[in-house]
Amino acid sequence: MKGGLTLARMGLGAMAAFASLLASADAAWAAAWTQPKGGKEVIVNLRRQDSTHGFDAEGRAIDIVDYRKTELQAFAEYGLTDRLTLGVQGSVRRLHTRDARADEPGHFEIGARYRLLSRDGWVVSSQNAVRLPGGDADPGAAQKGSPETEYDSRLLVGWSGAVYGRDVFVDLQGGLRRRNGEPPDERRLEATAGVRPNRRLMLMGQGYAVSSLGAGQGAYEAYRYLNLELSAVYDLPAGWSVQAGLTGTASGRNALRERGGVVAVWRRF
Repeated sequence: MKGGLTLARMGLGAMAAFASLLASADAAWAAAWTQPKGGKEVIVNLRRQDSTHGFDAEGRAIDIVDYRKTELQAFAEYGLTDRLTLGVQGSVRRLHTRDARADEPGHFEIGARYRLLSRDGWVVSSQNAVRLPGGDADPGAAQKGSPETEYDSRLLVGWSGAVYGRDVFVDLQGGLRRRNGEPPDERRLEATAGVRPNRRLMLMGQGYAVSSLGAGQGAYEAYRYLNLELSAVYDLPAGWSVQAGLTGTASGRNALRERGGVVAVWRRF
């Protein structure tokens, strides 16, 4: 197989605005909601993912050389206006196989999200970001990322409200990630749902479906994968929150079958 290596209690809109970041180190850095003018948020997460199996071109699980990735990621965003939010994201990671280990920076991403519409609990936004390369990345590394610059554009739709007296939200995203060099472009569909069973606790379920637009050049084969994550966020005093969750790859073709976890700290100003 060539492909495959790859805060104090928040308001409902604000709690949704950062849910997407934490599901995947390769995910978009925000959801449909924008920050209020002058609003600031910082999130730092540590993610560990292991893969002893992968998916072949037919979607069957196969044995591969064991692969492990540990990544520390930091994200910050700022409300330039009520409708326009700017964000940056960067990471460092350790990649480990049976025969080698590498420490390297991940992508550095800078982008903007603009709120197009907000009405009756619904919000629609557009988002564009540039992802600058960090480490070298292995050829054919679907889930690891590209060694070239990437350009991410997407449409985001969110809804927040109350269901049976509980605060809930849903965030849906669809877009295209264009990639320089040999890797193929990607379609990206992402969904997040969250509920607050009590004042301090938020539970989230998230799904990320990624598929290449055909094969790339060189060693890059066509691929797809679906990652799922369940996590909980607990609010602490003075604008702090902590998060813990489990993540894994549910299905794929020419992709890793990852299993792992994430812990994170949120700070809202």
